[in-house]
Amino acid sequence: MKSREFICSSHTVSGVMPGSPVASRHGFASRVEACATAGYTGMCLHFRDYAEQRARGFGDGELRSILEVHGMKHVSVEFLTDWFMDGEAGLLSRRNEETAFRAATAFGAKVLNVGPDLGGRGIPLDTMQQRFRALCGRAAAHDIAIALELVAWGNVKDVDTALAIIGEIPNAGLVIDSWHVFRAGMPLADLKRIPADKVLCVQVNDADAMPTGALASETMNRRLCGQGGFDLAGFAATLDAMGVAVPFSIEVISPDLAALDLQKAAKLSFDTTRSCFS
Repeated sequence: MKSREFICSSHTVSGVMPGSPVASRHGFASRVEACATAGYTGMCLHFRDYAEQRARGFGDGELRSILEVHGMKHVSVEFLTDWFMDGEAGLLSRRNEETAFRAATAFGAKVLNVGPDLGGRGIPLDTMQQRFRALCGRAAAHDIAIALELVAWGNVKDVDTALAIIGEIPNAGLVIDSWHVFRAGMPLADLKRIPADKVLCVQVNDADAMPTGALASETMNRRLCGQGGFDLAGFAATLDAMGVAVPFSIEVISPDLAALDLQKAAKLSFDTTRSCFS
């Protein structure tokens, strides 16, 4: 059996749900320590988290030192949205982008995860392609790769669309999340059309075999790996056969997990995932 490393996505140990006024109810150093103790060797941190730590007086060097001291060797940043928009939404996205680039530099991260259009705004494919290429150009100046996530209810939910957007851009790739793969009804064989080196992030989680409501709402009630109906063994086997080498990022968005003690949330999410994939 393949030996795997696991990284912790920001939502898994934030202690809050997406949309909360704060990125986490737990201190930064406490989260990093809890993840290290549980067995994680990396973290995916939100750029909002970075901004909040700076506002609390942490310096870039201090934040990076906390990660390094606890052995967090795989670090990435999430989750930029609306990079394809004009107007006020576009201006806000550019400000967030600048924060995300600073966060990546501070954390020593080389990958920034970004989302497609999640609002059904009818953004044309050529606009997505042009804006994505421009985003990657700006990221390249910071030695950062951009990972576009396939989202089951977004305008990038299948492999063909995703590949059409990232094209041959050197510092572009994809985020493959088990939740979105299965909720989009994507055949696992479709993943094999993605070059292995273009899979920059793999996120794992579980859920009921069949949807129980609107996808944008249901995604807020994910399950720990092995506690739902996803074919996670097949998912992992497909990625292994492709030659995908990145660690699995555990992203469990759940009010039950968010309500737990920090150490318990870190240990439970790690232990259940390790058991599921061993």
